[in-house]
Amino acid sequence: MSVHQEWQIKLKAWKENLLKQTGVEFQLPPPSQIELQLEYLEIIPGQKIVAKLPFQKRFTNPIYTYQGGFLIAGIDDIFGPLSYITAERPCTTLSLNTTFLKAFTEKLEYVLIEGVVLQKTKSFIFMRADVKSPAGELLAHAESHVAILRDDQLAKGKA
Repeated sequence: MSVHQEWQIKLKAWKENLLKQTGVEFQLPPPSQIELQLEYLEIIPGQKIVAKLPFQKRFTNPIYTYQGGFLIAGIDDIFGPLSYITAERPCTTLSLNTTFLKAFTEKLEYVLIEGVVLQKTKSFIFMRADVKSPAGELLAHAESHVAILRDDQLAKGKA
């Protein structure tokens, strides 16, 4: 079983547990992860997630490179699960800042996104992600700050 398949099962169980604990239903995996075809390669709870994001022509801009907003969506699909797994509860993004250094082109076929936890406090998690080519060249990096939600901040029913 691949890391990706293993974590899809774990996230499903986590989703069911959250529903019992909070009364809130979550979409796991989120539709964006499925649409982007993001595949988890490594997950170390509370520390990092590494995933593979394939190049898809339908997500390109007018100059045929991967559109930045879709790349950010891939990064966000790393930060989201990493924050949930780290906090062991739902979180919400306060900021997500990205710097692009080089284009993600079809020639690369895919990129690797590695998200790491920089610091966790009682209320916040600070993370960083690097987007690299298959050869290890840095294409972009991002930082995100998330708030760990308390039970009284969760809406009952669908999140």
